[in-house]
Amino acid sequence: MARKTTDIIISGYYGLGNSGDEALLKSIVDNLRRLDPDIKITALSGDARHTRETYGIDTVDRFAPFAVLRAMSRSKMLISGGGSLIQDATSTKSLIYYLAIIAAAKLMGLKVMLYANGMGPISDKNVSKVTRVLNKVDLITLRENISMSEIRRCKVTRPRVEITADPAYLLEPCSRERAAELLKDAGAGPRPVAVSVREWKTAGPNFEESVAAAADMLARKGYTPLFFPMQLSRDLPVSRNIREKMAEKSAIIDREITVSEMLGVIRECGAVIGMRLHSLIFASSVNVPMLGIIYDPKIKGSMEYMNQRRYIPAERVTAEGLYEMALDCLEHSGEIRAKLAEENAVLRGKAEKNAVMALELLRGDIKA
Repeated sequence: MARKTTDIIISGYYGLGNSGDEALLKSIVDNLRRLDPDIKITALSGDARHTRETYGIDTVDRFAPFAVLRAMSRSKMLISGGGSLIQDATSTKSLIYYLAIIAAAKLMGLKVMLYANGMGPISDKNVSKVTRVLNKVDLITLRENISMSEIRRCKVTRPRVEITADPAYLLEPCSRERAAELLKDAGAGPRPVAVSVREWKTAGPNFEESVAAAADMLARKGYTPLFFPMQLSRDLPVSRNIREKMAEKSAIIDREITVSEMLGVIRECGAVIGMRLHSLIFASSVNVPMLGIIYDPKIKGSMEYMNQRRYIPAERVTAEGLYEMALDCLEHSGEIRAKLAEENAVLRGKAEKNAVMALELLRGDIKA
């Protein structure tokens, strides 16, 4: 057998410009290293050089199958996650990719852990594929309850499955001074309210107009709508479209910033109106009130896991409904922040378990 040169390979949606997924990779790497400073980590990435330079780990091009297999031959364990990898709402092709990576790792004798995954949605036609592959893995941790329901629907019964929490809860924001600089550069005025939106097929036909009108109403109340793209290539165009439909002044983060800078900026906001999941998780982690726009079951599931009930389906967004819910967040800020602080103490503890369990599996303390 080839000499093992990597302890853990991490597979996920990395190096593709999605800030939520980058936050997950950073947290996974940081927490594994905190527990074992000598651990050797390789990540599969769509931009191998950027990922290598950003996180100080080895990388492999996720689209180069022979390079991926060579890396597996030198590794002991595969981590799949975090994020919503095992789902086909994005595409069946995406689901097949991640299942194939897991299957290949098991065929090559690696231990496999799904790390704080969000499961589903998975269409009926693909359930059997998920069942076959996931019943061969060694350990699964999930980030919320709705994912456990999907695991049960897929009849995944062999591996140990435990609900923990999203790794992003363990990330630290940048300094308040740096956040203030970023807000100034974005053109933000007093009392910013972050707005994270994306295009989605089920959003109502007047979605952009409704968000623009709600943002105008907040601006007239003295708040600054701050558009906050989580994936620039996909979210910046829709954010700009909404801004163009507004009558009042708004601000926008229109360039790449680091995960810690994102957290720092959100910490300075009065509330977050979030469509992207990690805009809401970032808000929760720094005790900022939030309102979720539900385009995918994972948003509702995560909001409820955080004990947050202010959310609205994307197809039912209206200007008045969005504005009133956002204003409710802002007017009850103190109460919401106190409850979030209590919840976060629990969620951070659960998030820490992911790395602990990963190293226990690597060392053989958790048996396959």
